[in-house]
Amino acid sequence: MQNPFARYSVLFLGIAACILVMLPVLPFLASARGVAGPTCTDAVHPATAALALGLGSALCCAIASIVGRLINAAVGLFVLGCGLAVISGQSGTILDAAFDGDSLLPIAFETLAWSGAVLLMSVIVFRVSGPLLDLPARTKGGAFIHEVFNSDAGRALAAGVLAVAAMYLLSRTELKGQAIGAAVVGGVATAFLGRRLVGDSQPILLMATPVFAIGIAQLFTAYALKAPLDQVVVQRGLPGWSMAMPVDIAAGTLIGIPMGLGWTKPAETDE
Repeated sequence: MQNPFARYSVLFLGIAACILVMLPVLPFLASARGVAGPTCTDAVHPATAALALGLGSALCCAIASIVGRLINAAVGLFVLGCGLAVISGQSGTILDAAFDGDSLLPIAFETLAWSGAVLLMSVIVFRVSGPLLDLPARTKGGAFIHEVFNSDAGRALAAGVLAVAAMYLLSRTELKGQAIGAAVVGGVATAFLGRRLVGDSQPILLMATPVFAIGIAQLFTAYALKAPLDQVVVQRGLPGWSMAMPVDIAAGTLIGIPMGLGWTKPAETDE
């Protein structure tokens, strides 16, 4: 799609559609404290919350696939990230999790689960949308699975370290904007380095790399933490990557990586 007006129209309509899809999910995430729980396990009915969030994400993925087909896969995933940001912005923080009696371990596991969900949605969007023009298909006419998992994509996993560093440096309080912003910056940084590492391969696995890397960091912190979570939170003793909630990380990553890929796109390439 070459017409700028048409491109931006599709982009904004896609974002609006994802917002409208995600807003009805929020009531299902309500916790006993009266706010949308920071994780599905904090909801009054965790299974129902997980199902509602899964269905909402699936619908957003379908919208993202349409946007990706009309523009490109990166823009489609950006739209998907904006949809998840609706949930992130309205849900609880690490303070809510701590005073709900949570521990870091289930939060880390949910972040790792989100990395799998982000990868699955990225696979779907890229499969429907086709490859980014400035990153040619690894093997023209080859099996799609080889675009997802290959040596170049595996090497690009190292870029996830930048997302962990961004969370550590920038996510210092329980503020939602700070958590999402840090994840966006981490996604942009991952895209900058990932583009140089991914070689002749589509950045499908790269999309989930920051979420997975941060989830691993949260997992190590959970096992290392000895004091109760509420005490550590009050004393501000958590590292930045554990201050953000799983959906904050997923939303910020899906916004940040497409931005980074767009900013590092060769000038002569027009998608």
